[in-house]
Amino acid sequence: MKPVPAELSDKLMAAASEAATGAGLSMSVDDLAKASGVPRATLYYYFSGKDDLVSFYVGTMLRRMRGAVAEGLGHDGTPTEKIEIIVRAVMRTFAEYPRMCVEMADAMCDMEDHAQVMADMQVGLILPAVGIIDAGNRSGEFDVADPNLAVVALTGALHNVATMDILTTGSLDAEVRADAMAPMLLRALQPR
Repeated sequence: MKPVPAELSDKLMAAASEAATGAGLSMSVDDLAKASGVPRATLYYYFSGKDDLVSFYVGTMLRRMRGAVAEGLGHDGTPTEKIEIIVRAVMRTFAEYPRMCVEMADAMCDMEDHAQVMADMQVGLILPAVGIIDAGNRSGEFDVADPNLAVVALTGALHNVATMDILTTGSLDAEVRADAMAPMLLRALQPR
C-alpha cells in the first residue's frame, strides 16, 4: 500500500463511516469509489484490493487513537486529569467514526497481520497509558496492581459503551458518555 494523501484519507474515512451498518469496513473497492466520489483507478493506485483498504482503515483509526493518548500525555496535570483527557478524546474519536468503532475489532481479526496490529496497539496505545497509571501509583492517586490489564479494561469499557450507543441509537454523544464514564473509570483506579 502506498502512502495515502490526507485529503483522500479524509474522504475514505468519511465514506466508510457514513456507510450503512455492516458496510463500512466490508465495502468493496467499487462501492467505496461510489460512496466517496473517488475514481476507482485512484483507489487501485493506492490499494491493491480490499485487504489493503482494511489495513488502511485500521491503521488510520489506530493513529487517531494514539492521538487521543498523546493528548493526555501532553497535558501537564495529574495522572487523574490525564486519564480523563484520554477518556474524552477516545470517545470523541469513536463518535467521529462510528462505523469504524463498531466494525474495527472484527476487521482486525480478519487481517493477515493482526498480530502486528496488536503489537502496534501495545506500543502506541497501551504502554503510554500504562505509564500514566504507573505515575498515579507512585503518587498515591491510583492503586492498580496490573496497570497493563487496567488499560485494556478501560479501553474495552469505552469501546463497548460506544458500540452499544451506536448500535442502539445510531449515534454517540461523546461528551455525555465521557461525563458519565470518566468518574466511574477513575474510581476503579483509586485506592480503596
